[in-house]
Amino acid sequence: MFPAGSPASTAEDGDEDGGDGPPPCKKQRKARTAFTDNQLQTLEKSFERQKYLSVQDRMELAAKLNLTDTQVKTWYQNRR
Repeated sequence: MFPAGSPASTAEDGDEDGGDGPPPCKKQRKARTAFTDNQLQTLEKSFERQKYLSVQDRMELAAKLNLTDTQVKTWYQNRR
């Protein structure tokens, strides 16, 4: 098929760095949020009353809990 020594015939294609780490073009994940007990308790109570939050309610809850809007949105999505 391919001549000996051609790139297509070697088994270790793409393993030039030894495969020790993630590929350089991969984005790193954001650190997981560690919610406090108080934040979780408040989120759970809010969720019991209302399964879906409006943007305004979500922003108010985020400000009250010192979280970002995205953190509250993601928590609700995962909880549902």
